[in-house]
Order: sequence, then structure tokens, then C-alpha cells
Amino acid sequence: MSHAAAVFSEYRTIPLSLLVESTTNPRRTFEPSKLVELAQSISVSGLIQPITVRPKADRFEIIAGARRYRAAQIAELAEVPTRVLALDDAQMLEVQIVENSQREDVHPYEEASGYQRLLDLPGYDVAALSSKCSKSQSHIYARLTLLSLIPEVAEAFQKDEITASHANLLARLSAEQQAQAFPNAFRKDYRDDERHLLPAKHLAAWIQDNLYLALVEAPFDRESASLLPEAGSCHACPKRTGFNTALFADVTDDNCLDGECFRAKINAHIESAKAGVANLVQISTVWRPAQDKPTAELSPMEYRKIGATGQDDNTVPTCDSAAPAIVTYGHGVGTIHLVCADHDCAVHHPRRLGSNAAGRTDDDFEKEMEERQREADRRKAEKEKREKRLRNLILRAPSTVTEEQMRFVLTALVMGDLTDAMERIALRLEGEEPDHNKGSDDVCADALSTCMPSSLFGYLAELALGSWVDIPRPDERDYLAEADKLFPKAPKPTADTTKNAPGKKTKKVSATKTAAKKAVATTKRR
Repeated sequence: MSHAAAVFSEYRTIPLSLLVESTTNPRRTFEPSKLVELAQSISVSGLIQPITVRPKADRFEIIAGARRYRAAQIAELAEVPTRVLALDDAQMLEVQIVENSQREDVHPYEEASGYQRLLDLPGYDVAALSSKCSKSQSHIYARLTLLSLIPEVAEAFQKDEITASHANLLARLSAEQQAQAFPNAFRKDYRDDERHLLPAKHLAAWIQDNLYLALVEAPFDRESASLLPEAGSCHACPKRTGFNTALFADVTDDNCLDGECFRAKINAHIESAKAGVANLVQISTVWRPAQDKPTAELSPMEYRKIGATGQDDNTVPTCDSAAPAIVTYGHGVGTIHLVCADHDCAVHHPRRLGSNAAGRTDDDFEKEMEERQREADRRKAEKEKREKRLRNLILRAPSTVTEEQMRFVLTALVMGDLTDAMERIALRLEGEEPDHNKGSDDVCADALSTCMPSSLFGYLAELALGSWVDIPRPDERDYLAEADKLFPKAPKPTADTTKNAPGKKTKKVSATKTAAKKAVATTKRR
């Protein structure tokens, strides 16, 4: 605030009806429940902190205190204490922004919008803002980055559908990348019609795996400005995490953020290599249909990789047919390797038959595929068996349990994925007619409210064990197998117990009745 503005100041009690809210107030959100709480406090104790205003025509414009003003309206106050300042528009905006930035509950997006409005005025820069607001320059820069959020993400952030951590991760991406990444901040429920926010670390991992392109793995010369003249060298490019270490303080490696440029440089690198190396072989590292690949490109079964150029690889012997090749499709696109594509090579060719073959034959490949299918079928059958085991466990769950059984079930509940278990139960209960107004937790809560007392432990066991149906890893605890031992099946009745079971009546047929039946049968045959 300027010195001239600070000179004129007076405290007055002004009728509430003469106050009007400012259109430049950076605060845009007012939680209704909090306003009611403040109104109740004002009704009891009065308005302790005056509302800051400035004269405007025949009324007074609120500079700071819009929330107190709204609460005073709810409390139906006739007049309120004010502090009257004589400020011009620029001075008022500065006071509003500074006051708003000092609030404990200020929304980061509102704070960022306020900073930007001051920066749009002559004479303001980040250093001046830092001094006036008592905030570090890095804090202000981080807030300003939020203004680059695309409308969909910005709206979700202002509605508190995502956290500041999610927003910061998205704000440093391009608009196109934000649109790609934003849905991955959520997971859908079991009906796929209601989203649930995932922790920010899940979004960070998705961005790292799908949008960050590690420059250290780039097959092209990162220092070359002539490879793609319109883009220049990677070192001078601002579209990488290493260019702005303050913004990407959590990212250790240097990553390209412009996938389109990265791919264009790879393509330019491939064309340059093809032009510069005579008879350069083109290979793919993953299979694709013949109609989708260039005629000159070799599929994985048509060559044997010996090693990467410039590297000594003694694990695979070389041959006279060895030639440099560049990957044009698949993993490692743009990298150059030494390969053998000679169909008659006695050392490398994958299709060569014989016990001394270094590569696999077509029969070997078919056998491997068949073995993989058998393994997939085996795992599917095992999964179905475990599903059945869980159902049987629930059916035979006792109504009263031992301490050991209860501790086991609670451990399985704590260590498992409760959300996954609830979605399984909701699918079982609702079948093909789900209530789209309810989430899986609502469905499970409704089922619990109607559950018979004798079935409560069975319901708890289903919640606890429902997320342990998948086949465990070798080093993972098998809760279903342990539950089978802890809740044994009731013994089947033996022949003796059936014979002597109480209430079982044995028919006695007299000899006379038997003889009479035989006589009737003989007469009928005649």
C-alpha cells in the first residue's frame, strides 16, 4: 500500500445496507456451513474485526472482509464496524491480494489468480510480490503455474475434486498432456460410472511412465541443433524437466515433455542413419501384420541380434553376415544394433533346424505359444477354484468364533484391499440391475444393515478375504489357504452314524407280505 493511502484512515459504524462487495475480490468461494458458523458467532459476540471499505459514490465498497459481510447478513445485523480507507483501484487491488494471500484457508487457485492480476498492472514483478506478500518467489512461481491448468482440471481443482498435489503435477504439463493425464487421477467404481480420487503418487507414476521421455535413452544426438532445425538442440529446449529444476524439483532425471518433437527427432535420426549407412538393415522388435510394415523391415523372427553398435557383446558370437541395423518399430526405436539376417547362417539364423541351432525354430515358437496358453488356462482354472473356495468359506463361517479366528480375519482385512472386496460384494448383490445412485460402499452398508446376527461373521470374512482371491505370488501369504485350515469343513457322516442316526425309522417287511407280493406277480405274468 502506498504511503498516501495509509495516511487517510478512520473507523466508522456503517449500516450494512450501504456496503457492496467488490468485483475485484480474489476470494470466489464461500463455504455455506462455515458462513453459518461465523454468523452464529457474530450473533453471540458481535463482529470483532472491522470490515475494510472505501467510499464509492453514495456507498462503501468492501476491500477486505466479504466473508464477514455475508455472515453479518445471515446474522441480520443492522450495522457493522468498518475501517474506511481512501484507495485508488490499483491500491485497493494490492491490499486485496496481499490480504487474501495471508489467509490460512486461501485456495491456491484463487491465490494464483490474485498474483496474476497484480502482475498485469504496471510496476509489478515477482520480486515485488514476494516482498509485499511475504512469500518466497518460488512459492509465487509455483502458484502462477496453476493458471496453466486446462478448464476441466481448473474447475475440478476449485471444486476440491482434486488436491493441490494433483493440480501441481498436471499444471506443469502441456494442455494436450493434461487432458491425457487427468482421467488417471481417478479410478472408476465397480459399475464404472462413479470416479474416486487416487493418491497423487499414482498420478505421478502414470505421468512418469507415459509422458516423461528420458533424454538419456534418446537414440539421437541431444546436442545437435541441425537434426531438427525448427526445434534446435535438447539442451536449449525449455520443454524438459531439467530446464526448470525449481518446477520439477521432485524429478531427478532429465525428461523431454514434448512427445511430438521427441518422435520427430527419432524419425529424423532414422532417416539420417539410413542415408549415411550403406545397406542399413531395418528391423522391428515386436511383431506386426505384414500389411502394416514396410517391405524392407525385418520382423523379430527374421534376424538375430548380436549386439548394439559400439558395444562389446561376447555372449553372442559374430559371423560373416553380421550387419548394422536400426530399429524402426517397437521397443528401442531409433537404436542401432549388429544383427544377422542370413537365412543360411549356421550360427545365428532363428529358422535354422538342428540340434546345434543358436536360435529357435518355428516348432519351438509354436510349442512356446502352446505352453503359454496352457499356463494361462491353468491360472484361469486356479482362479475359478479359489473363487469357489471363498464362497464355501463364507457359507461355513461360524456364528461364534475363537480369538485366533477373529485375529486372523481382522489381519486379512487390514492387509487387504477393502475397496476391491466391497466391489466384489456389490457385484454379487446387485447383479445385472445396479442402483446407479449408490456406490459399492452404500450397497455393502445396506447389506450389513439387513444381515442376520448369525451371518455377521461370514460377512466380515467376505470383506476380509475378498481381496485375496487372486493367485498369490511365491513370496506372498495365502490367506485363503490359511482360512481353509482355520475354518475346517464339518466331517461327513459315516455309514455307521447314518445307520444309527436318531429319528431314522427302519422298515420291517414281514415274510407273509413278501410271499403275497410274489404270488400277485406270478398271477399277472400268467
